[in-house]
Amino acid sequence: MPESQRISFDEGISRKELNAVRQRFMRLHRERLRRILVELRKSQQEFMHLLPLLLHINHPMLPGFVSSETPTGISDYSPSRKALEAANKLSRSFEFKKRAQRVYHIHGLYLMGSTGTIGQSSGSDFDLWLCFDPALNEKQRQQLQQKAAQIEKSAAELDLELHIFLIDPTRFRQGEKSKLSHESTGTTQHNLLLEEFYRSAVLLAGRYPLWWLVPPDKEDDYQAFADYLLTNRFVKAAEIFDLGGLDHVQAGEFFGAALWQLYKGIDSPYKSILKIFLMEAYSRHYPSPPWLAQQAKRAIYDGEKDIDKLDSYILLYQQVEAYLKQNKDLDRLELARRCFYFKVGERLSRSRNSDNWRLRSMLTLTRQWGWGQTQLQMMDTRSDWKIDRVIKERNALVGVLTRSYRLLTDFARKYAQESHIDPHELNLLGRKLYTALDHRPGKIDHINPGISKNLTEENLSLHYRPTRDGEPAWMLYRGKLEAGEAIEHRPIKISNNLIEILLWSHVNQVWGNGTLITYDAGESALPRDELLSLQKSVSRLFPQYMPPSAGMATLAKPASIVLSALFINIGVDPMEHLTREGMQLTSERHDPLSFASSRTNLVMNLEKIHQTSWGELQVSRHEGAEGLMDVLCYILNLQPERDLPRSLIRAYSYSGVRGGQIALRVTELFNHVIHRFSGDEFGNGRYVFRMGRAFFIVQKKAESGFIWQSLESFESLIDELELPQQTYRALEFDPEILVNSPFPVLYKLNKPDVIQLFFRIQKKHAEIYVLDEQGALFQQTIAVDSPRFLMRQQRRFLNSLQQLRNLVLDTPSDLLLEPEFHQLSIDRDGLYCTEQRRVPLVDGDDYLELTMIGDSSMTRREPVSLICGDKEFTRLEYGADLYAATFEYIHGIRDSDERYPIYLTSIRLSGMKPIQTLSTVDLLNMKKHVEERLNSQQE
Repeated sequence: MPESQRISFDEGISRKELNAVRQRFMRLHRERLRRILVELRKSQQEFMHLLPLLLHINHPMLPGFVSSETPTGISDYSPSRKALEAANKLSRSFEFKKRAQRVYHIHGLYLMGSTGTIGQSSGSDFDLWLCFDPALNEKQRQQLQQKAAQIEKSAAELDLELHIFLIDPTRFRQGEKSKLSHESTGTTQHNLLLEEFYRSAVLLAGRYPLWWLVPPDKEDDYQAFADYLLTNRFVKAAEIFDLGGLDHVQAGEFFGAALWQLYKGIDSPYKSILKIFLMEAYSRHYPSPPWLAQQAKRAIYDGEKDIDKLDSYILLYQQVEAYLKQNKDLDRLELARRCFYFKVGERLSRSRNSDNWRLRSMLTLTRQWGWGQTQLQMMDTRSDWKIDRVIKERNALVGVLTRSYRLLTDFARKYAQESHIDPHELNLLGRKLYTALDHRPGKIDHINPGISKNLTEENLSLHYRPTRDGEPAWMLYRGKLEAGEAIEHRPIKISNNLIEILLWSHVNQVWGNGTLITYDAGESALPRDELLSLQKSVSRLFPQYMPPSAGMATLAKPASIVLSALFINIGVDPMEHLTREGMQLTSERHDPLSFASSRTNLVMNLEKIHQTSWGELQVSRHEGAEGLMDVLCYILNLQPERDLPRSLIRAYSYSGVRGGQIALRVTELFNHVIHRFSGDEFGNGRYVFRMGRAFFIVQKKAESGFIWQSLESFESLIDELELPQQTYRALEFDPEILVNSPFPVLYKLNKPDVIQLFFRIQKKHAEIYVLDEQGALFQQTIAVDSPRFLMRQQRRFLNSLQQLRNLVLDTPSDLLLEPEFHQLSIDRDGLYCTEQRRVPLVDGDDYLELTMIGDSSMTRREPVSLICGDKEFTRLEYGADLYAATFEYIHGIRDSDERYPIYLTSIRLSGMKPIQTLSTVDLLNMKKHVEERLNSQQE
């Protein structure tokens, strides 16, 4: 039958016509394989000839050998002369022995993708589908996978990027899913992948697809026609393999496939945009898309012999072109043409070799597009495009990706009832798009996703001048521009934050090592040497330029901080006013956060860079103490739960003589606080430090994450610490603050569920500090000169509180759990130190019981009555004279006339429940109030 004659089975099926169809496909595949080999070097050609033989046999001297038991044998394969010559070059002793093989474990080898098409280039990788016998057991499959991996390594040594995919035809037909990863195509593309296989696969060795023999008009009844051919022995089962037809494609497949292309398109847009457009075109005609594979098959059945017209990559472009023209979407059509041109890689402005079929085809296409020499020259110099052109192209690419995402999302909503899409995978892809494409204030955009090879400028100009609104800003220009010239030019980057300009120009490789800078500081006080120091620090932070994009496993977790850098006091000398006042050298207070006698916070401003685990870079500016606290809490809320780097935060300051000290102080403070809160034991704790005259507390709230609180004075801080706590919260003081105070020492020893009493006796008075079970503070100064008496008296009261609580608690604590006592003293350096003291458990009978009875509501701290021994003094009876009457009674029954202080030994409440809602600090304050009222009676 003539090759140009149309083949039809309208009048019945004949073996002659089936054979003619097979021959036409085989001719096409042979020609495509020839084109594949032409693009390769000689050593690579030899490897491609050898490849089927490596999988056909097991030979210890040939690449890929795992064991003699590894499944082998390709159906209907006999090695070519070139394959045997290549094998002999590797092993002179190799001899191929042709013998009848009982079982062929491998049904066929098929090269997928752009190989053999106009889209193939010298750098193209090769995807090889290895279709094997479904009867192989798991061990055999693993051996075959190992062999494939060894062959891939051998190919890599020849600069051939080969990926071998093992395909089980039975499982493939059943639509078995694989998880989405960078190497696989996910759970939503089974049928689309099959369509690409039928459209682009090149038979390297083995069986041919049964799909070839199913005519285009029988595609909807594929299985019945295929069964008929096999049942009636028009074809032998041993010579074909079957992955099924192209029917029953779900709406979710289009959406999932497009999302996958969007995912890949973020890093390599030129490779993905044509396929994204194809998905759009397919989805527009759903549920009967014009499959390219079916169009190519129809052309072959109709007698088309021109391989260029059957080129799967050209067919793809033509489908996209028709779709975009129909929509009158000329901008995206031009972008599609550029993507196609770059994919082919022929430089038409320089080449006129008519023997090159790829060149001939591209010349024909570009003439149809109306591209002249100027356009071609611009396209062929893409590797040298500079920032203006690259930004324009990048914006076009981002526009396509975002618009396609919206179109396909609308499609998914329309067919939501029949879509079967894994929401987890879609969420991850959505995160990928968000981190890469979403433009937000302060976010550093990657402007060169494979567009140009060299964006570095020889000359840049950085100016600080007012914008149209009158607000000053940093402006970066191409070229060498003085202040007067810059007004006439458009900046390539503008920002209120200098670090944003420096980081953007570095990671996008616009500002390189050899770039010459014309600098105009304008009204800014930033000297040139400080500018260059800042730029150098930014470049050292990111030696690899733009951070790599995050993988799917990372995107599945919440974003966390990978690195954070703080640039402090840019263009501002915080010491300037202190120098004028003579405080720079004379002060003994050297903490940059609370410097000199004026307690000045030397952090005037900061610009922050942070890199997240999702691959984002963001910059923001903050002012003063509040800004520093905002940054600290922001980082704490985004810190990883575990495996923190030792130096997560790096601070820099090049302004003034104390810039290095300021940077070091902030670096150490931030890293210490972050690491403290990363541990379980301090997770809900509080950290206190000082800036200026104010104190700041950092803590974590369950509902809002990390927050900060400002307390204007030391007295305000103590008031805060004295507030009752619902649960125990550890507290730590920054080492630079309150060095002559007992509080850091107290809280360093603090622990949960224990009452701790610290005391320091001076002459005839004692300073008492109590930390209750939740870490709340109580203070009191009492008249006493005996540590033993003090501890016994305080222990009696504290033990009575514990006993009272245990009566009403569902799970009472240990009745024998004693309060801790620590005596405070001051060492030679003027620092507080402690010594734990123990009190005898037996008190004896030489003390007077004095109990306060409170009302059930506890709305007031005044007692209802006071009981001394057997005598009760009630407010109803004594009224305002309650304290005086009690004092006189106690004084009267004492052995001595000396009027020494009176102390409560216990508290009782008229209702039992309120004791559960009152903290130890609450009750100690009641005790303190009553004791002060009683002891004031002797004055």
